[in-house]
Amino acid sequence: MTAFGLMLFTDTFGGDVPSKEVLDWSLAYVREAERGGWDEVWTTEHHFTTVVQNPSAIAMAAFLLGRTRLRVGTAVAVLPNHHPVALAEQTALLHHLSDGRFTLGVGRGQPLLDLEIFGDGLAGYRDIEEPLALLESTLREGRAKANGQRFAFDEVRLVPDPPERPPLALSVGSAASARLAGRLGVSVILAPFASLADKRVLLDEHARAAAAHGHRIDPGDNIDSTYFAIDDTTESARQLLIDGVRALVLRGAPGSRALIERPATTPEAAEAMAREVVDHLVAGDPDECVRQLRERRRLLGTGRVILMPEGAGSREATLRTVRRAGPEVFARVAAAAAAPGGSP
Repeated sequence: MTAFGLMLFTDTFGGDVPSKEVLDWSLAYVREAERGGWDEVWTTEHHFTTVVQNPSAIAMAAFLLGRTRLRVGTAVAVLPNHHPVALAEQTALLHHLSDGRFTLGVGRGQPLLDLEIFGDGLAGYRDIEEPLALLESTLREGRAKANGQRFAFDEVRLVPDPPERPPLALSVGSAASARLAGRLGVSVILAPFASLADKRVLLDEHARAAAAHGHRIDPGDNIDSTYFAIDDTTESARQLLIDGVRALVLRGAPGSRALIERPATTPEAAEAMAREVVDHLVAGDPDECVRQLRERRRLLGTGRVILMPEGAGSREATLRTVRRAGPEVFARVAAAAAAPGGSP
């Protein structure tokens, strides 16, 4: 069975909205998700930009674990911004306090100013193997010791005790990142905008690397992600995501300086990108969303999918999708999977 997770971006949708109001919107999405049959909620980390309002995936996850009975994950905690042993400690603590409902998703983040302020700048962005290996081994062994280029210290014990199975996943958007996760025996979170064919390639790269290094990773432990919109017609749902993605691309991250210079995106380029990627996202009337989610599970074999309804571009559209998803889509996906001869 597929577990359905709500991504919580804390998006302002381009408006000049007070932080408290935006965070209240986000908590409303979570309340509706818990009432409506969602299984999980996932938190993000962004710094110094008013476009989104959550600088700490871990802090938000801890709050939601205490306020709900949902499973909660981070997608992602930006690995270059955090000491891996501190992340391991926080993961162990949240695991025990929540009776195993927490998953730590990490990633390299984006090449923005926060990497210079909190970490090693572009060097930390480009090479995450050392911190990821230290994080994984600390969670797996319950002890940490390092003698590398970035981390060097004598052995210490992880307190609280580590989870029996490290609840750890790496966000991947390239074959190199997928292979890194495989080498270390870590599950993956697939980036949202890639096609299903490209995601299948990443999963195959991941599986080959894992097998070559003696790891057995259940495909169901890997996690898909995608933007998501439900509306009365498939055409109108697709248009919601086209408009939302276009606005997202044009907004960028005002207030946070990029560490790699890139040309400004034109409105025409943003429109073209949005129209191209919408074919890779889940958008439609309820029947079409059921079909697409079943097809993703059949092709990818992932056991969890992170869905991003804030991509629809407004608070109202987000709430509509969150409310309709459980009874009109998820329940039907589950019923189809449970039927004789049904696929998961």
